[in-house]
Amino acid sequence: MSEVVFLSNTNIQIASGSSASDGVKVSKLISSPLPEGAVLNGVVMDQEKLTEAIKLAWQANKLPKSEVTLIINSPQLRANRVDAPLLADKKTTEFIERETKDSEYGRFQNPVTGWYVVSKDAKAKTQRVVYETAEIDFVNKYVKIFASAGLKLKSIHNGVQLATEFFTKQAAGKTILYMILDGKSLVTIFFAEGKYYYDSTSRVFAQPGTPEFAREIYSSISSIRQFISAQHLTETVKDILFCGLTNSQVVQLANDILNIDSAADISLAQPPQGTTIAGGNQAQFPFFVYPISGLRKIDERLPILKNTKQSSKKKKTEGSVLGKLIIPFICVLAVVLVAYGLCFAYKTKKNAELKEYERYINDPNVIAQVNEYDKMYNNMVDMGRTQGGVDLLQQNLDTYPIPDSSVNNKILAAAKLHNVKVEFNSYSASTGVFSITASAPEVEDINIFIADLMAMDIFENVDYTGYSITEDGKRWEINVVCTLAARVTADSAESEKEVN
Repeated sequence: MSEVVFLSNTNIQIASGSSASDGVKVSKLISSPLPEGAVLNGVVMDQEKLTEAIKLAWQANKLPKSEVTLIINSPQLRANRVDAPLLADKKTTEFIERETKDSEYGRFQNPVTGWYVVSKDAKAKTQRVVYETAEIDFVNKYVKIFASAGLKLKSIHNGVQLATEFFTKQAAGKTILYMILDGKSLVTIFFAEGKYYYDSTSRVFAQPGTPEFAREIYSSISSIRQFISAQHLTETVKDILFCGLTNSQVVQLANDILNIDSAADISLAQPPQGTTIAGGNQAQFPFFVYPISGLRKIDERLPILKNTKQSSKKKKTEGSVLGKLIIPFICVLAVVLVAYGLCFAYKTKKNAELKEYERYINDPNVIAQVNEYDKMYNNMVDMGRTQGGVDLLQQNLDTYPIPDSSVNNKILAAAKLHNVKVEFNSYSASTGVFSITASAPEVEDINIFIADLMAMDIFENVDYTGYSITEDGKRWEINVVCTLAARVTADSAESEKEVN
């Protein structure tokens, strides 16, 4: 029996149970409120509040204090999959270290990595591995928080990857999309013919049950379809299983999306085969996907907690070795002290010379000359500052962007190439920002048009938000904000040529 804790931005979810040969057995599901602002996207913002909330949840439900697994979804705990050769654990660890060093994970200052095996291919002599990387301080902070709450952490894992493995058996042979809503965070996991291909996390701003919410969900579905097209896959996304909503909310969502796309079949996610929940309360499953998936047994070869402890011991060992290396420096220090005695005698001699210089410096005639020089120097500094301000003002005037008709013409020309209709909404002279609305029958035409705008040197920045479909369902619209770039003057152009 073990306890799995998932920390969202709003509550603490706990699943008590154990793994089984064909799935998991859940004996208890608990949801406890989390103080506002205590945790944000898996990052601890208020350590004391979080510690107290965990302690109260355990006391109120009289839960065991050992064998606790923490599940979080956070950019501070990165997880990825890699196909590695079928090697011994030590060699596999070295292989993963090379992978993380050459990837975005190498940006961590003091990282620690753990990994576990999800599948093996004996014929190809390969294994699929999930590796998780975080800052050592990030991991140690959670260990300290749970220890302060009287609990002992057994392991820490990324929730999205555990959920992906949890649904793998249910998705076997199917092209299916899982959507997991946790507060405002929406995770999508895509399987094509039973093979995991892709997952992503996005923000949802509308409330469930509204048409705006349905449009945001459909936008995420469209993004997956664009991914399928980019990967040249022939599969079509039709079956969509949703977690994090009630059955009535899913029915409402399905009806709203049917008005947009009749090919999308949205239904409430059900527990994979082999998952049993005490009391037969299956309705709780869509809200506890992450902690329930954490009960499943995984082939954990190098837990991230274990590697964190090993890294700390390694640092202590390096510290003792460093102490031995200090002894030669002590000998050097003794030599330096002897040299210091000699230098002291030399200093006494120089002090006599210094007094002679001080008599010269304090001479009234010399002081008067220095004051005259300082006055002239300060006048020159003030004149330089004034001139610098004038030069800067002239530069700002020369480079201020001019929103003339040529800007509109370039936007319209780019739109015409891709069958995009453009409506100019507003222009702010103080910020240099154009606001336009672009529409087209095909979303990809709008994407290419926006890419063309980004490539234009007349714009410093191009941003776009809010894909929507017109009431007749024939055209897509998006709001585009273009910030004009500073004009290039003749002097700056000449300077750039000299640099190149």
